[in-house]
Amino acid sequence: SLQICQVVTSSVSSKLQSYLKTLRVTTKIDQVAGINYSLVAPLTATADSLDGQLKGEFYNVAQPSPAPFGPPALAFPPDHERMVYLGFSDYFFNTAGLVYQQAGVLHLTVMDDMIPKGSKFRLTTTFLGALIPQVAKMFPNMTVQLNIWASSPPHLTMLPTGLVFTPALETQAFAVLPNSSLAPLFVLHLVSCSQAWVNGDLSFLLPSHRLLLELKHSDVGPFSVSLRPLVRLQKGFPLPLPANVQLFNLVLQSHQNFLLFGADVHYS
Repeated sequence: SLQICQVVTSSVSSKLQSYLKTLRVTTKIDQVAGINYSLVAPLTATADSLDGQLKGEFYNVAQPSPAPFGPPALAFPPDHERMVYLGFSDYFFNTAGLVYQQAGVLHLTVMDDMIPKGSKFRLTTTFLGALIPQVAKMFPNMTVQLNIWASSPPHLTMLPTGLVFTPALETQAFAVLPNSSLAPLFVLHLVSCSQAWVNGDLSFLLPSHRLLLELKHSDVGPFSVSLRPLVRLQKGFPLPLPANVQLFNLVLQSHQNFLLFGADVHYS
């Protein structure tokens, strides 16, 4: 056994440590963000496992700065029935939302020609006039443009019961005049709350979505925005799997502050 220990110690010193030194600790995602996945502590070896703690943090590639919140402590379950486990903290996703929101890239312009032709919902003053009559009176038979942006970083919370995603959005509506200039109509504050339950077969079930609206400013006079629609979805969708590997006995679990992915691995 002494010889085995010497071989293992030599292999770690000569091979594993030199290999770890070659690993990249950051990856640039796009012109805005990169991911820092450097080790935050030495690898921990036990009799039957090797554990590593990675930073898992998005950062602004132009102006890196620490997030105003810290990562939570993760309590991994003691059961290790799979060959590989990977935990994704909600801190990882929330730093992504912070970086992209502060960079000002979480915005979208929506026009009527972007909506499927068969949809009953239209971005026109005539359609909006059914809800806000003064829009159709002041700007008859015109298209509407929506400018949507995140007013604060979107927030994801991971719980043992599932996921809760809460983005806050601002939406400004314009009437597109015949000379293509824009006439402001109103500004809405939207708080969206989506809840997802995690299935063990690597899919999410999205059973509920709530949208709360608040009128922040109106150029067409006061109107009610008490609409609180509730949409129920029952369709799951698969998560992407790593390339060039075959995974089996897959498991995906939601825990306090993190998602846990586990699998047995076969290299093809």
